[in-house]
Amino acid sequence: MLQAGHLSASHTRVCGCQLQSRKLHAKSSRGSAVVRAATAVPSQYKTVSPVGDRVYVKVNVSEEKTSSGLLLPVSSQKKPTQGEVVGAGTAKAVKNGDKVVYSKYAGTELKVQGGDFVLLKEEDVIGVLNSTDIAQLLPLGDRILVEVADEEDTTEGGLLMAGSSKEKPTLGTVVAVGSGKANEKGDVVKPTLNKGDTVLYQKYSGVDFEGQNEKQYVVLKENDILAALA
Repeated sequence: MLQAGHLSASHTRVCGCQLQSRKLHAKSSRGSAVVRAATAVPSQYKTVSPVGDRVYVKVNVSEEKTSSGLLLPVSSQKKPTQGEVVGAGTAKAVKNGDKVVYSKYAGTELKVQGGDFVLLKEEDVIGVLNSTDIAQLLPLGDRILVEVADEEDTTEGGLLMAGSSKEKPTLGTVVAVGSGKANEKGDVVKPTLNKGDTVLYQKYSGVDFEGQNEKQYVVLKENDILAALA
């Protein structure tokens, strides 16, 4: 039985669905370099049983190609970080066989019998997704999936803005709402928002995804949302 530590980032841009075999280079939200190295489990160990509410996930590994047939590097792919639960410990929200999405830099990466796996805490599982379209995500707990409003292309004076100068939007439309989170008494409290609500949320909060047709999405916790607009 193996137990590993936990590493997460509060705000992450997720644009790939697979992990490089031994080492992954990325940037955190502050722009500093982050290096992830998978832990290689000795070959004599064939079973990993998660302890407590940790979830053991087999990482989806797939290849994407451009329309002309060129293989895309991992950093250029737009699928969410996904995998299949193969061990759920005492987790309640997910079970073996569920296809789940998780933050790209959460958990502990493992190499087991040549395969790519990750050990996550249950709270690091963003949602269940049985396709590659993030718009179909079923968020877990108090998480909320929001389709981000389009960026403003012009200033108040009508000047066209360059892409790097555009203000990151903090408005969006609720696409899906989690079932709720247990309070101190153990009662599950559902989020107060509903599908279709327009919301204002904290800048740089949540986990960003790019969906089909380059639509932008963010998965937020309820306390990251400042207000509903009408």
